[in-house]
Amino acid sequence: MIRAKGARRSGAGRGGAAKVAGTQNEIAALRIATAMGLLSGPKTKHFNAKVPPKLFQAAAKRVGTTSPSVVISAALASLATEDALGPWLARNWGVLADTQAELLEQIDR
Repeated sequence: MIRAKGARRSGAGRGGAAKVAGTQNEIAALRIATAMGLLSGPKTKHFNAKVPPKLFQAAAKRVGTTSPSVVISAALASLATEDALGPWLARNWGVLADTQAELLEQIDR
């Protein structure tokens, strides 16, 4: 089960969907990944990686635990559920401002 430090358990058993509930350290990406079914099923993928300690500590602090499994799951959930709006806005910077006002009024309707 994946949960942030101090989180309440909410009903998933071994091999069930991971839950994150009710804590200030709750990670939105884990909630979204859970809702998408990305955290359900057995944990069969194993990782063995060396990472910079400061990077891990910073990520662990955000998640609220030092559990490598939880930190890696939160990081992967962040990538898997990343919103495309920010990159789209960056690619189109200035394009929307150059759009004719009449066209923008039609879109607004």
